[in-house]
Amino acid sequence: MAAITFDLWHTLIQLAPEAEDRYIGLQEATLAEILRSSPAAPGREPGQAKDPADAAHEAWSSAIARKGRGAPISDLARVAAGHAGRRSEPERWVAAIETLVAAQPFEEVPGARDQLRRLVDEGYRIAVVSNLVGESGRSMRRVLERLDMARFIESWALSEELPWAKPAPEIFWKALEPIGTSPADAVHFGDLGSDIHGARAAGFRCAVLFQGARNYGALYSALSHTEDRIDPPPERVLSSWKDLPPLLEDLFPLDRPSGRAP
Repeated sequence: MAAITFDLWHTLIQLAPEAEDRYIGLQEATLAEILRSSPAAPGREPGQAKDPADAAHEAWSSAIARKGRGAPISDLARVAAGHAGRRSEPERWVAAIETLVAAQPFEEVPGARDQLRRLVDEGYRIAVVSNLVGESGRSMRRVLERLDMARFIESWALSEELPWAKPAPEIFWKALEPIGTSPADAVHFGDLGSDIHGARAAGFRCAVLFQGARNYGALYSALSHTEDRIDPPPERVLSSWKDLPPLLEDLFPLDRPSGRAP
């Protein structure tokens, strides 16, 4: 049974560039503020602790650099607390970040919702494969619910909830497990090299580079390495969701889904 897996950021959902960079800055600043208001950890020698802002930045940078490995966002708070010499209060961080995510003006990438609906009607199985840093899986599901997109997604493989992150093939395999699809019958869409390299490593039929939402904020672009060269280049490139139907007809010429049973 054919499956389509999607990245989240700049594939299904997006923020305007200015809002995106402001949001990323607020994530780090929120963690720093929580550290400042947390009590000192016992047994820490004076002078060993980092300034809360520096501790938050160091923890954040380490999490972003951890290629292929996922972890709950509570771990980020614990690491930052250790750097700052403060008691770890991960529950405060999780609550704060979920409130922050809920306040952001996320919008669908143009055409994404209609294509999800069409794919489900045609019988494709739909999954999401996404790296999250500083966001909970629960908060991002709520974003998709708010945009009326979550109902089309059968399986979620989010790095915040798993030991893996893209480009590790395991996160792609995990997305396919609940829907019973083999990698050879799956196609992945995403906007970054980690999407292409990961889907290739997982044995997907095709890894498609989506270029229809490349309006990145400067900070997001730097953190996500959006300009990195993909070598070898992606087999297919999609510039707009309206061009998806003919692409899938080409990729699944003999085994097109016949529609979901009622």
